[in-house]
Amino acid sequence: MTFRADKGLRPPFLEELVRAFGAENVLTDVEDLYVYSFYGELSIRRRCTPSAVLRLHSESEENELVRLAAQEGARIIRNDRPIEEGWATEGGSPVLLVDAREPFFGASLRARLSELEKLKAEMGKVLKVAPSFLHWFVSSLRTKDGYLVREGADCDDGYCAVQPFFDGVETWSSKGRLLLTRGLFRGELIATKKLIDSIYTCTACGQCYDQVSLTGLEMNNAIIRARHEIARRAMEPTSCKVLLENIKKQDNPMGMPSEDRSLWFEDFIDEFTFRGNEVLYWAGCQPSYRLPHTVESTVDVLRKAEVDFGMLGDREGCCGLVLYLVGLLDEARENAFKILDRVRESGTKALVTGCAGCYYVFTRVYPEHFKVRLPLNVCHTSQLIESLIDKGRLKMRELKMKVIWHDPCDLGRHCSVYEAPRKVLKNIPGLKLEEIPLNRRHSRCCGAGGGLWLYNNNLAEKIAQSKLSEDVLPMDAEAVVTGCPTCNINLKYAAQSLGREIKIYDLAELVDRCL
Repeated sequence: MTFRADKGLRPPFLEELVRAFGAENVLTDVEDLYVYSFYGELSIRRRCTPSAVLRLHSESEENELVRLAAQEGARIIRNDRPIEEGWATEGGSPVLLVDAREPFFGASLRARLSELEKLKAEMGKVLKVAPSFLHWFVSSLRTKDGYLVREGADCDDGYCAVQPFFDGVETWSSKGRLLLTRGLFRGELIATKKLIDSIYTCTACGQCYDQVSLTGLEMNNAIIRARHEIARRAMEPTSCKVLLENIKKQDNPMGMPSEDRSLWFEDFIDEFTFRGNEVLYWAGCQPSYRLPHTVESTVDVLRKAEVDFGMLGDREGCCGLVLYLVGLLDEARENAFKILDRVRESGTKALVTGCAGCYYVFTRVYPEHFKVRLPLNVCHTSQLIESLIDKGRLKMRELKMKVIWHDPCDLGRHCSVYEAPRKVLKNIPGLKLEEIPLNRRHSRCCGAGGGLWLYNNNLAEKIAQSKLSEDVLPMDAEAVVTGCPTCNINLKYAAQSLGREIKIYDLAELVDRCL
């Protein structure tokens, strides 16, 4: 059954609310009312459906709302009050919900993580002095992930990198997208323009409920399933259709000529064309067309380490991650089998890539979602370089520089590769590696993931600007180093638009400078 509001507002009263508070602060769309009618852990409980959601910004506005509501006979409810004060009470009069909760932004995330660390430390002390097994057992439960979610009911929205850029409205939060996805599959909501916009503005970074340490809950997969349902109904954004045509015709998302894939580093291709080598270096689409210096640096590092490697060049093609991310699952699966055939034909037993997205799709998406396993070992360049250093095959010169390692979502949260790049950086003499407060599994997304750069590149760049301004620049580092070409490009654009001199490097570029 399609979702409906319990009690609509009379048009004259609605017009008066809009005049008093502004159209952007009076939410009456079905999608907004649906999202705000749920609460609790992962938003699984239902409360009475509001007729409108009000976003107020001062005490005088709240007083004005009280006056208007009294004239109309409407009830006012605040979402920062306990359920006992009337959340679930049904009645005949319209319900006006005041969205009074503080949005879960970056500072909130840092505070929440600090609280969780203190809680775990305190519970650890309790466990050590537990007087009985029962006391120990009950106390140990309080340290578990599921318990932390229930403890954090005030954080049921989850952290979302995108939400701040929609004025903190829940419809654009992780909670909102979870509910819109649920409503779409239950048939309670239809795929409207607003629902599609919310679903496609997710970066698929997977951090939604990470602040409550909920292991195994990957909200990005739910979003991708919703996108697949939208695509199944032929309602996906136009940009997704263009993307598909580009990959079909040119074997890359940008639609660049496939024969130009190695144009920018053709000298290396002539020397290192794959001929049954021990290692296949998979450059990836973004580095090949937009970051050729990264490819050149990676080739230089492998050459100096005397790795027996080769490249497919114009025959490489697209890994298909972006097809998967925008919900074109059937097309992504078909592409995966095409890549599988190319890799089999090569006969190699090892593949290395400097693209976090390629690494993620080869090691997790292919086997877990498409049941396709590449017949070789796949590693990221950070892992291979770490191994080469350990074996004494790379001797690095001093480089006096203060840097920050940015954990890409695809490499970090999705694949748990955290130590390898840090060990590589720590092996560079003179280099100082600084950790930003939100790092490793809690690292904030650069904003370009999940196909957002394709769908709304302005929004993606704003998120990157926020990360640089709030997390990176206060550290006074000279450079950000990463292992993802998409992060690399988006952070570079953001730094330029902010007018800041901070450099953005791929890990291989920095290593190559020291050889």
